[in-house]
Amino acid sequence: MAASTVQKIQTTLSVKADGIWGPKSQGALNAQIGKTGTSNPTLAEIQQLIGFDADGIWGVNSQKALNAVLNGTSPTATGNGGNGPFKMKASSFADPKDVEDFKKCKLQGKTDKQCFAVGDNGIGAWGANTAQTTKPMVAVHKIDAVARWGSFDGAAHRRVRVTVGGVSVEATVEDKLGTPDRIDLNPAAAKKLGLNPPFLKACEWEWVV
Repeated sequence: MAASTVQKIQTTLSVKADGIWGPKSQGALNAQIGKTGTSNPTLAEIQQLIGFDADGIWGVNSQKALNAVLNGTSPTATGNGGNGPFKMKASSFADPKDVEDFKKCKLQGKTDKQCFAVGDNGIGAWGANTAQTTKPMVAVHKIDAVARWGSFDGAAHRRVRVTVGGVSVEATVEDKLGTPDRIDLNPAAAKKLGLNPPFLKACEWEWVV
């Protein structure tokens, strides 16, 4: 798919038409999807651009069609098609202090949601033990998962490559985070990159598979 088509979609969504489909583009699309009504003319226009039935109703098949289009994007448009690399910030999660803060919060009788705001329980979205130093794992934002795989669950156990300061690590997606334009690294991933939690570092990351 030519980059100009991605730019047309971005123009329709009123975001920067740079031909790079990232969190802001997907977030603008999600905002349109969330609007009420039986048919959304903005979505219908995008469906027409991606060669899908332009009924203005965005479902799983519409997202799959968009994903298929993005996967075929010229590498000159996105750096590596729909896979990245994406420039974001890398932060830490599931480190010892993170887990301890979560436990202390729970002892105060607070809910999991309240405690996730201050720490982490060390258990990934699909049950993995993220609080360890042997297997590199990451947490990604739902927008990034949906933009590439159509749903958050579609990103489960997918491999990514994160690069900080010229050093890279491959890790699997095992959890989600609530802050956009961010990717979280577990203790094992941080160790491979020589980072000591807590940290917030400029990085590039990409989907490997």
